[in-house]
Parts: sequence; structure tokens; C-alpha cells
Amino acid sequence: MSGRKLFPYYLSLIVFILFSSNSLVASEKWNLGMIDSSPSKMIKRFTPLLNYLKAKGLPIGKVVTTKNLKQMVRKFQRGQVHFLFDSPNNSIRIMDEVGALPILIREKGGVKQYNAAIFVSKNSSVQTFADLVGKVIAFEDPESTSSYLLPRNLLDQAGLDLVKSRKPVSGKVAYYFSKDDKNTIFQVKSGKLAQAGGIQAIQVRGKSEFRLLSPESAYVPRHILLVKKGLDYLKFKQVLLAMKQDPAAQAALKSMKTPTGFSEFESDPLQTMQGVKKALGY
Repeated sequence: MSGRKLFPYYLSLIVFILFSSNSLVASEKWNLGMIDSSPSKMIKRFTPLLNYLKAKGLPIGKVVTTKNLKQMVRKFQRGQVHFLFDSPNNSIRIMDEVGALPILIREKGGVKQYNAAIFVSKNSSVQTFADLVGKVIAFEDPESTSSYLLPRNLLDQAGLDLVKSRKPVSGKVAYYFSKDDKNTIFQVKSGKLAQAGGIQAIQVRGKSEFRLLSPESAYVPRHILLVKKGLDYLKFKQVLLAMKQDPAAQAALKSMKTPTGFSEFESDPLQTMQGVKKALGY
């Protein structure tokens, strides 16, 4: 068969492939990814948001949960997750792994940004970070942005040597994980296990029984909305930003514990996240 006769066939094939590809992209549903040990809790919490977004004409799918960050990265890589809300620490790691883009701040709990600090009891002899040598500090858990990574980096930047131990170690700052900020606060107040704690600063600021050491950490976004690279997110972003003024959106915002909605980054999102990396010690 001559090339001239084959031309219409190839042309039709190309058109079919292009049409099919566009149809697949257009029909692709965007799934929300959440890292949590309780899938049912996440589905219940975020389904009202997904329903709201669907009503606004967005191609929204379902809530996809994983128990850890590694599993979520795989979901992103396989195209099973298209957007996600997470902490600064996890967001940085997902951005580095899959090239996801930060587009908005989720004001989780009504908080847009926060910082961390090292705190001690009011009558403690500790006045500076250097005074913590030979003493014990409590953090919440190894994955906590506000109650481990940010305050830990303050001590690292001060040139202190940290070692994991519940007992004082000569020449070093010993630390352990209390499992909960409430435990950290109680244990620092009692002074029996810990002589200092690392925590989100607002939790102890202004409390007469404690003092915050200086310097405190830089401020970082409370929660970050990441989207899959290549996603056409303009309308999605506009709808989310408008939720705080929409009476029909309030039930969804309440369900997802984001009463004040979403906000823009104050400067370029990628530059902001570079600052977050520095604050976290990456």
C-alpha cells in the first residue's frame, strides 16, 4: 500500500489517540491524600469538602489514606493521589520526592502560621541554650514539626550535642519523646523527668509558670496544600480561597477543622518552603 493511501489511516489514528488522551485527562478524578492511622476518620472529616468541591464543578474523586509518608509518596507517583494537606515537614519531603507544588496554606485550627520554642519552668536556673548541657529536654515525637524538628534545630544551630536519653549525660543535652505536648508541659512543670521542653510556642507563651528561651524558631505555615505537578489548579485554588466567605462552605470547613479557611502564601510558595527547610534543619 502506497504512502499516499496510508496517510488518511495514520491521520485518523493520531486524531483518535489525541482525543482519547484528552478524554482521559478530562475525566480523571482528583483524589485527596491524607496520612493517618484511621481511614474512616479522614473520610468522615473530609467528605463534606469533596462534596462541596464537586458541587462547584471540580473533577473531585475520593479520600485516599495511607498510614505513613512512604506509602503516600508511592500513591502520588502512581497517580492515585492528586492533592494533599500536610505539615511543613511532610510537605517538604513529598515535594522533594515527587515534585508536588505548594499552592495554599490550610489554616488548620484557625492558625495560619506558628513557631516553636524551648521552654523551662519559671524558677529554673536555665537562662540560655548552653545551660541545657547536662540536663534533659522533652520533645513530643520524632515526626512533629513544632515539637521536635523546629526546637531541635535551634539547639543544633547553637552547636549543642544532643543524645537520646531519659537521664542526664555529661557534656551533652539529653532528650526523650513524651508522646504528647500535654505530657511535655506536665513533665517540665514537675521537673522530675525534664528540665526543658520543645513545643509550639503559643502553647506556653504567657503562662506565668514558664519562661521561653531565646531565640525562638522562624514561623512556618500551619498546614500546606500540595498538588500534583501538572495539575490545572487555578479554579481549584480560587474555590478554596472563597470558602471562608461562602455560607454554604461553613459546614465543610468545620468538619475539616479549618474554620478560617485557606490563605495565600505571603511570598512565593517555593521560596517560603525553602525557608521552612532551613528552619527544620534540612
